[in-house]
Amino acid sequence: MSKKNVPAIHVQQPSISGNPAGGTSPPRPPTKQVPATSPRAAATVGMVDNLAASRVNYGTSASHATVQAELAERVEFNDRSIFEQLEIDKVDPRIVQECSKTLQMKSEADIAFLKDLVRGADKVDPKVLEYEAIAEQGHPDPKDMAPEDRKSSREKKMYDPLERIFGHIQAASLANSNASVEKPESEGFNRVFRRQSAALTPDQDHTLGFPHFIPDFTLIRKANWDRKEVRTRWRDRDGFIEVKPSARQHPYPAKEGDPARPLLTQTANYARLHLSARPFCAFSVSIMIFGNDFCVCIFDRTGGRVSPKFNMWADLDTFIRVIWSMTRRLTDVQLGRDPSVSPAPPDLQSSWDHPAWIINPVGSDPRRWCTVGAPIWSSLSLFGRGTFVWYVREFSPTGELSGPVMILKSAWRSSQRDPESSIYQTVRGSHPGLAKFVVGADVVPFPGSLEKVTTHYLRQHPFKSDDKTKVLHRIVIGTTGKPIWMYDTEEQLIDGLISALEAHKFLWDQKILHRDISAGNVLLSHYPEEVGAVGFITDLDLARMEPDAELKSTETVHATSEYGRYPQRLQGPMTRTRIRFGTQRGDVITGTLQFMSRHLLEAIIYQETTVSTAADDVESFFWVLVYAIFRKLLAAPTDDIEKKQVLTHFRNTFGRTSVPEILAARGAAFHDGIFKQATYCEMVSYPLRQLLLEYRIILSGLVPTIPLSRRAGGTGSYGGSASTGGRIIDEASVAGSARYNRFFSHEGMIELLKETRLDLQMHPEGGEGGVKA
Repeated sequence: MSKKNVPAIHVQQPSISGNPAGGTSPPRPPTKQVPATSPRAAATVGMVDNLAASRVNYGTSASHATVQAELAERVEFNDRSIFEQLEIDKVDPRIVQECSKTLQMKSEADIAFLKDLVRGADKVDPKVLEYEAIAEQGHPDPKDMAPEDRKSSREKKMYDPLERIFGHIQAASLANSNASVEKPESEGFNRVFRRQSAALTPDQDHTLGFPHFIPDFTLIRKANWDRKEVRTRWRDRDGFIEVKPSARQHPYPAKEGDPARPLLTQTANYARLHLSARPFCAFSVSIMIFGNDFCVCIFDRTGGRVSPKFNMWADLDTFIRVIWSMTRRLTDVQLGRDPSVSPAPPDLQSSWDHPAWIINPVGSDPRRWCTVGAPIWSSLSLFGRGTFVWYVREFSPTGELSGPVMILKSAWRSSQRDPESSIYQTVRGSHPGLAKFVVGADVVPFPGSLEKVTTHYLRQHPFKSDDKTKVLHRIVIGTTGKPIWMYDTEEQLIDGLISALEAHKFLWDQKILHRDISAGNVLLSHYPEEVGAVGFITDLDLARMEPDAELKSTETVHATSEYGRYPQRLQGPMTRTRIRFGTQRGDVITGTLQFMSRHLLEAIIYQETTVSTAADDVESFFWVLVYAIFRKLLAAPTDDIEKKQVLTHFRNTFGRTSVPEILAARGAAFHDGIFKQATYCEMVSYPLRQLLLEYRIILSGLVPTIPLSRRAGGTGSYGGSASTGGRIIDEASVAGSARYNRFFSHEGMIELLKETRLDLQMHPEGGEGGVKA
């Protein structure tokens, strides 16, 4: 794997949903057509957002396979700068010398045991070792195995002696010498590596399932370990260790271009969960132990870095420095927390079940913000945008919360793409179906800093203007909402989609194409009367603007002079607006695979140059509709057999993680899958069933959108042309294409939705069915 030519990748979008108290509304303070098209280069799956594996649980193998694909070309090996970042050279050498001496004496038996176990494991083929746990369980299906059963007995035998060795290093001090003991800056830095015996979970499941894995050891505050509720929470972990019994199970590839080895893939999988569930986590630090050897690994939103390997016993001093630094010396920021965020004062911490955080001012806006409750959303993907979404309120200088509840979103953008805040500021006018933009800017590590928080900054690497990097971007949105699938009535669902579609057309008329319509970006307003729309769209991070669009950004700059102080009248901040014509255009297909149009999915498979248009986004709205209906059905009170059938069809349609599987699932859905279930399910009203049937006929009548004669290049479109590589398209297929172009236009879909709404109004009880809230 190489650190060069890292391809772009985009992740799933935030779902502005949920409630810290468990309801569907945010905590509220007390009352006081120009068809612009975009040619795209041939795409690969790695370029496109992938709804993270195991979001709908498909087991460990599927999850690891997806992560393994993401790792291609994204990992740097033998990177010694990791040790500089962890500041292991700043550990007092007297502590290292004393610890090394006492460890070899007091842990002699443990070290001997581990060496003997490793000698035996090194004689076994690594592939056999990887499946040893499965063999010990009687060869079950891996996805059916409990997390604790995925560890082999050989590996488990290493845990106790290693934990005793970690404990000896963590407790090391100079107490027995005349020198003063080096103490951490705060008692809070007193961490320990503890064996993890239970699966770690997030504070809130963002969709149908969060993968349940058990790292071998996790890093946690010593004071927290005895609290029962902390032992299974990812958010309280500052790092982790993964152990393998043989040195032959190392993470290093035999040659460049080889797929990621199992240990690296497993560690990366844990890192993505750590990044997702630890609040404001910018990078994840871990240790890999394989046989007698070890290395340190750091994953951020650009990729992974792996240190050179060392022998725990021959290089004992280095091993001690790493363990001691991570447990006793490093701050939360040095172990990955966003430097622009800090814990809220104690009086605010007791207000909610989840810790509160204070966020530094966003851009030139002087306001600070405080999170309210648990995160609404966090990305489960390893690389890409790493989106975190929270409810927030303004944090006043007096330490109190004020103003209405808003939404704060943090995400990592490519330095070669326009910031989302700039796109919002470019929109002319306003629309009630578009999330209200309040403020946004790239994040700086501390107020007044001239440097942005980038992955280069986190890695302590120098940054040049032409370097590619990820930049942490933050915006505040004034519109709050709940997931589209949490509708109270089917009429609310339809009205919400109409509002969102009208807002999408509003942007499209300004040559702005969203390009990431999914169930997480189409929301129902908590306060539709105030907003003026039942639903709205959010997240313009992947939106495309045409080259002749004006890109605006406003910033506040402070007067400075190298010739002394300015006159008083000139010392205040000045605001300037920069306008540039033309935009930084993305060069890959973007979006969430499970909601992507058939046209774009086929372009990815066949690596075609293609164009993305409004029709692609409108088709995505349709899949959002299907997704919402079936998520609602899953929450409805039904018998177990029917719910199991619904869940099976739902997983088959929206739980796939590869483009071929998604396209195959779409085909199955038209015949005996999710469409058949929805069409005849008594819990869905007759008008809504008719709407799904109408679209089922349109979609199932389409021919492949990219003709065979153009599989090697060219531009595809729905229905292709009259001749497709020797195949004759009959008149019915051409007619089907015309129907597609009609009903997957803004006007066509809005018209059908309004007709359905009228039918629902004529049948206020839901027609012949309908899920009741």
